[in-house]
Amino acid sequence: MTTSHEYRGFVFTISYQPSDPAYAVDFPDIPEIITSGGVLSQAFANACEALDLHLESLQKIGQPLPRARHRLVVEASAKD
Repeated sequence: MTTSHEYRGFVFTISYQPSDPAYAVDFPDIPEIITSGGVLSQAFANACEALDLHLESLQKIGQPLPRARHRLVVEASAKD
């Protein structure tokens, strides 16, 4: 199972894996961010916190913020 999310304009995915930690997070626009969680909600919270901390760190050291290149697309499906 993989779910896609967007936070502060950056897309990330949370993937289930049958090992510990059960949920791994991937930011395609910022591969330096590595986080995970034991449950889906924890992985989501950790992803948001990791992104906040990463962007704050870049600002503090005067580095440019990364540009979001990926977008989350939501499509409605027709019911029969």
